Amino acid sequence: MSRRSTILHALWGIGLLAACTPALSQELGEWRALTAEEEKSHKGDVPADSADPLSVEADFDGDGRKDKALIAARRADGVRDLIVRMGDRIHVLVRSEEGGASVGAEDGLGLAEPGRWETVCGNAFRDLQGGLCESEQYPEAVTLKHPGLLHISPGEAMLYFWNRKKKTFDAVGLRN
Repeated sequence: MSRRSTILHALWGIGLLAACTPALSQELGEWRALTAEEEKSHKGDVPADSADPLSVEADFDGDGRKDKALIAARRADGVRDLIVRMGDRIHVLVRSEEGGASVGAEDGLGLAEPGRWETVCGNAFRDLQGGLCESEQYPEAVTLKHPGLLHISPGEAMLYFWNRKKKTFDAVGLRN
């Protein structure tokens, strides 16, 4: 095989590989998937099969297409946020801010199956929530028609679920 034909075959192979590889990094806008080293720091000494995942896929909005939720790093500063890619759109569920909400290295994700989920206002932790549960805006339970997303942090879990009317995600706390 000539040198020219070897180079052409190599370029063709690279082009084919690029065409077949999902362009997840381009589809995440200002975020990127976590590196292998960042994922390793998430798992620490915990066996890989018992650590909460850093990404999950499900049809969160019921449109028949899989959506992808993931803990991703911002390209600008490497800080972790929780985002959901739905088609060509990114929904930011947690944008980490100094002194505010954040996504820690030990945080993970889970899927919430359709059905009834009691919030912090519908279980034994109700009395610990102060005025939150006295608000008519905070439900004692939510019923999911489609899968929801669990953001699991030490001592806390948030349930995110698609609100069809608002075309965005709503969130409730599950335990404190």
